[in-house]
Amino acid sequence: MRRNLSEKKGVTLIELIMAMVILAAIAIPAASMIGAQIQGMMTSTDLTAAGNLARGQMEKLNNTAYASITTGSSTIGSYDLNWSVATVTGGGGAERKDITLTARRTGTAAVLVTLYNSIAKDVIYAP
Repeated sequence: MRRNLSEKKGVTLIELIMAMVILAAIAIPAASMIGAQIQGMMTSTDLTAAGNLARGQMEKLNNTAYASITTGSSTIGSYDLNWSVATVTGGGGAERKDITLTARRTGTAAVLVTLYNSIAKDVIYAP
């Protein structure tokens, strides 16, 4: 039995090209979404680490004797922590120290975390 050329089965070049165009139309946006998701996860990890280090440093400052609380900085891992201390005197001789602490990734100017705290003189902070 003879078969005509029109009866052959298979994929034509046009069908193959159309399949590739459809696949590309789906794959390109999906790839950019995956990249954005990975970038978001890395940023979240960075912020969490910086926040935890900043809170730990603020806790150390809270547990330091009032007279010894001064402006300073430290580097922990790949993060720079900087804190400034301003003494504020109020009416009746009341005094407090206002602390501003920032955390940055080492070598960058972008602040990841900023914490504020005030510690009053002659007040005992206990759990």
